[in-house]
Amino acid sequence: MTHPQPQGFLAVPPSGKGPQPETTLVELIRYNNWANAQVLAACQELTPEQLAATAPGTYGSIHRTLGHIIAAEADYVGRMTGDGPQPPFRWEDEPSVADISAFAGQVADALLDAVQRIPPTHLVHEEEDGLFIDYQARHLFMQAINHGIEHRTNITTILSSLGLPALEVDGWGYLFSHPDRFELKEGSL
Repeated sequence: MTHPQPQGFLAVPPSGKGPQPETTLVELIRYNNWANAQVLAACQELTPEQLAATAPGTYGSIHRTLGHIIAAEADYVGRMTGDGPQPPFRWEDEPSVADISAFAGQVADALLDAVQRIPPTHLVHEEEDGLFIDYQARHLFMQAINHGIEHRTNITTILSSLGLPALEVDGWGYLFSHPDRFELKEGSL
């Protein structure tokens, strides 16, 4: 599948308009990147046996699912930009969680850069086996968010089945981890 370089990037707001507020889509990608980092950090503490654990209805082992999430997000960036992040390892060699986590940081930066520069209505063009498909970039941003939530939920389900503490990687966890971003205030009435 080829992924040509997109046209019409908007790296900065047009002059004279000043800074533009971040969109909800950008914040959702920030959330996705934060949630991935939380899960990866927790999984670095797991034993090899725990990383190999699975549960019915999930994608596969914790280790395999971590790799799947990050490899997919790198692919989504490549589909939009024509040049997605490449890991310094081969997925077939079953990289360590630390190596996946380091690569995930690069992928997170690239995904955030993409959502900040590529207009949501930018057309992505793909070709494979004599066929093509065109669609708007916002689909890949939605896919990254949905895909991440689905597979992080797979991992938290497996962790729970192992009797390990639940990870707070939902929207509320993000809010309380970033109170200033949301002007969060708490107190007594």
